[in-house]
Amino acid sequence: MLGHLRPVKDPLRTAMAARVLPSSSRIQVVHVGSALTEDMKKAARVEAAANPRYRWLGELPRWKALRVLARSRLLSLTSEMEGGANVISEALVCSVPIISSRISGSIGLLGEDYPGYFPVGDTQALAKLLERVETDVDFYNTLKTWCNRLKPLVDPARERQSWQDLLRELL
Repeated sequence: MLGHLRPVKDPLRTAMAARVLPSSSRIQVVHVGSALTEDMKKAARVEAAANPRYRWLGELPRWKALRVLARSRLLSLTSEMEGGANVISEALVCSVPIISSRISGSIGLLGEDYPGYFPVGDTQALAKLLERVETDVDFYNTLKTWCNRLKPLVDPARERQSWQDLLRELL
């Protein structure tokens, strides 16, 4: 997970879902992001102390956070609402598949039919999705293939060209 700890991000949802996974699961949740309030900092520390599957690293420099993401097998986005999370684009660049709460910002980036959605705030559905990602190789590969097909959309060269085209059009 990459995201600051603030209520709209529902930042501990993945940790809660990890708690209900079968004991055979090897899933570990690594969370990078600063706590924007003392209450959120306390909640993350309490969760990390009580949940052996959850590790909160706090705020890291951007390059370190991206390194954590690039070494991950999956990104979990649990936001209750989002205009279009930058972390989705970053995961696509890093070829990391994504599971996300079914919100308009994620649908706009990943597509209506993306198979990695779960209902907002639904811990059980998220846990089932995590378990499926871990145990169903075909499903994991489906998410990975879907995300890899979207990767050209976030190519820096394409973005530069799009900006150049727009500026040329405006002038």
